[in-house]
Amino acid sequence: METPRTRRRTDGSPSARTLLLTVLGEYVRHAGEARVWSRAVVDALAACGTGEAATRRALARLVAEGWLGTERAGRWTVLVLEPRLVALLTAWTRRLERATGETPWQGAWQQLVLHGPAQGRALVEEQLAFEGFGRLGPGVWIAADAGGVAALDALLREQGVAAHATWLVSRADDDGELVGRAWDLAAVRAAHEAFVGRFAGVRAGTDEEAFVLRTRLVHAWRGTFARDPRLPAALLPPGWPGLVSTKLFVDTWRALRGPADRHWRRLARDPRG
Repeated sequence: METPRTRRRTDGSPSARTLLLTVLGEYVRHAGEARVWSRAVVDALAACGTGEAATRRALARLVAEGWLGTERAGRWTVLVLEPRLVALLTAWTRRLERATGETPWQGAWQQLVLHGPAQGRALVEEQLAFEGFGRLGPGVWIAADAGGVAALDALLREQGVAAHATWLVSRADDDGELVGRAWDLAAVRAAHEAFVGRFAGVRAGTDEEAFVLRTRLVHAWRGTFARDPRLPAALLPPGWPGLVSTKLFVDTWRALRGPADRHWRRLARDPRG
């Protein structure tokens, strides 16, 4: 599954393209929809501080790259999520949902051995990291969380490298030593602490503020859990901040959901009256 390229602006804030994908995932695809008025998306990103010209450039690129389609409705434009964007945003949502729960653990590691040609492997390795796999060595990846195996297996077939992949389930003599080899938990800890520092105690006074805050919350959480292998509690060091950040995300998202959805419904109403 190819991923649209995203980048951050020079001040570290999300680019128009990145925020656009977050809005499409959180308010369109998460609600089970695949169509949205382009005006709604422009106004949504404007609320988040992104100018109309930047938003329209991001939309034009996604259309040109085949992620979005367009339909005319009089003088208005409807954006249509193409099947591969629907699949991508659905996968992101499932990963986000998995990242809020405890990873089941019976002592078995999911292991992927990937060999053969380099073609198609870069995308697979990017997705392996996103799904919580850590690299033990060249072509060898492990995870405690089995939730991403089916999606990764489909991606291997899609990229034509399934014949060069071997899935194993294994056990280790020293799980702690294995964790230390596969992941930089200090960096993961820092990501969770940064998330908590940014969102602890935040409140929204209006529906629009709730919409902006929820959008930024989800975007930041996706960036946080993308670094986190979601190891089971038994394999984590004492005082792990991921437990605090996960509860903060869930509680804050739930508090913002109603007012943010109200604001989105106002943005997404039929502009033809």
